[in-house]
Amino acid sequence: MRDAGPADAPSVAALHAATRPGRYRGFASPAYLDGAAAADLLASWTRALAAPPAGSFVILDETGGALRAFISVKLAVEPGYDAFVYALHVDPARRGGGIGRRLLGLAVERLIDQGQRSLALRAFDGNPGAIRFYRRLGGAIEGHGLDDIGGATFPDTLIGWRDLPALAGACR
Repeated sequence: MRDAGPADAPSVAALHAATRPGRYRGFASPAYLDGAAAADLLASWTRALAAPPAGSFVILDETGGALRAFISVKLAVEPGYDAFVYALHVDPARRGGGIGRRLLGLAVERLIDQGQRSLALRAFDGNPGAIRFYRRLGGAIEGHGLDDIGGATFPDTLIGWRDLPALAGACR
């Protein structure tokens, strides 16, 4: 596992795009998911990896030079939390093997080293497997909201942790 850099934007965007269609069908338009989404993600990740905000990071999990998963963490994004998981995506062919849990654990250990004490993320309500995954790791449902992808609004769930050492332990 390693930190992402600007040259990784195309592979991060491609994996992010590959994980979206099944999760967002019925909310975002198929035309967007099958077309403009990939270009939007490439532009977004190119900007994010070229000039990451202070304290933010993206960790990649690769094998044989191929990206298997990534996690992106930002600071001071969600009110009331020190850090926020912007994205955690695992290659659909590799889900269930513990990659996401290990990536989250590495990110949490880095946050602890930085002096952060709390973490949150938002999971799309149409992805109950993700919500179960985070709940099994001790995440508390802290609220509900709406998000936007490609001009479509969909409900999400805010999940948070106030004890990062406990979360790091759950990820081991």
